[in-house]
Amino acid sequence: MTDRLQNEMNAILQRIDQEQGDDSSNRKAAGEDAETIHVYIVRESELLEPPDGMVVDSELAAIDDEDLCISYDVDDNVPDYDEDYIALALDEDDSFFSLTDEDRKRCFRAYGTAGLGVVLLVASIVFMVVLTLLAPIPTITLIPITRDLSVTTTIVAVSGAPTGGGRIWGRLLLPLTLTQARAVPATGKGHQDAQYAMGTITFYNGLFLSQAVAAGTRLSSSSGVQVVTDHLAVIPPALATTPPTYGQVTVPAHTTQTGPLGNIPVRGVNEACCLPSVLAQNSVAFHGGQAERDYTVITRADLDHAVTSLTGTLTQGEYAALTAQLTPGEVQVTPTCTRTVTADHKSGEEAAAVTVTVAERCTAVAYESVALQDEAVQALTREATRRLGTRYGLIGKLQVSILQAALTANQKQGIATIAFRAVGTWSYQFSQDELQQIKYLVAGNTPRQAQLTLVRVPGIQRVSIDGIGVNQRLPKDIASIHLLLLYGVG
Repeated sequence: MTDRLQNEMNAILQRIDQEQGDDSSNRKAAGEDAETIHVYIVRESELLEPPDGMVVDSELAAIDDEDLCISYDVDDNVPDYDEDYIALALDEDDSFFSLTDEDRKRCFRAYGTAGLGVVLLVASIVFMVVLTLLAPIPTITLIPITRDLSVTTTIVAVSGAPTGGGRIWGRLLLPLTLTQARAVPATGKGHQDAQYAMGTITFYNGLFLSQAVAAGTRLSSSSGVQVVTDHLAVIPPALATTPPTYGQVTVPAHTTQTGPLGNIPVRGVNEACCLPSVLAQNSVAFHGGQAERDYTVITRADLDHAVTSLTGTLTQGEYAALTAQLTPGEVQVTPTCTRTVTADHKSGEEAAAVTVTVAERCTAVAYESVALQDEAVQALTREATRRLGTRYGLIGKLQVSILQAALTANQKQGIATIAFRAVGTWSYQFSQDELQQIKYLVAGNTPRQAQLTLVRVPGIQRVSIDGIGVNQRLPKDIASIHLLLLYGVG
């Protein structure tokens, strides 16, 4: 049996040398020392009898699944050995113990169960961490008290360095004059009735006695137009001069028919009439005789419409021309303009159209917008401090609107005055210490208790609590309470 055992050991060592030959060669090449394995064969009869109490049971213990799970070569059914360890399993017949297919399945099941256990353990840990991170944190939303304030004030723009409050730097822009004209049609309507021609008749008296010609005396012109005197004509007597001088008198008269035919030329009436030695003439042409007609006239609205349209165009041109003079950061106030309007027809005159000319001379003041904004903030801050105290602060942007700007008459006192209105929203401000104290006040309270407590805190207008049930309590750890401030909510 000893020889057989020796032969089996030699066969095993030879096979190991063949399988690990390359590895051994590599080790030698690397200069590593070879490890010597000593195998001793001991007979049971040669073993000394151990002292009492020192007996060791040499029977093999039951092999667990894990002990069986050693990797085997499929071809020769020999275990894979580590570099520093050779595991030999012998049965009662001194033959090598080899794993059966059933043993391999048991090994696979054992490894699978262990791996599944590890996966489940890791998944449980991850789940607990995620559950902790996703746990809702109660949020207390605070709406501080908010007030809207406005102030209206006037500041002075000065050309030099501003001194004191209520003054900002400014400069006069170069004045400019723009002129535009426009013709607009007349929209007024006029009606003219037919008119009689009007004129005068002069009576000459050749007698040395005065004579009277009654009013309404009819005379005829050379064109056949009838003329009627309007007044009694008392003709003085002729004077006995050499030659004699006729007595004469002139009275008004009119034609008996309307229209332009009644406009009798000079001496169109030239006849003896009425009384002895009396001659009637028109020494001045009759005029005003005209037919009935409709016509257009200039109205006040026509003139105003032309001025308005021209002013709009001029304003755009003036603004562009003045803006071109600004430097970065400057703005201009509304220009001060002097307007001159002329027209070729007056209101009520007969005309088909009217031409209106508008000339404007404008001056403006430029100032720095940032400076005005700062003055507005200071003015409104003073008002807020006076009315609300020092615990309120501006939220959002301040809105500034120019109400009026005018050039000053005395340039020594400033080049312009600017009246503006500033509007802003101010809200109660909480410090970090106050916010921490608020958390301490409500830690461990129910939402209802927390709300009743917080609405009594100065500066808080409304309170809402989310992320917690009505019957639950807020955490006692203030780090687990989240505060949210909402400004500008009425």
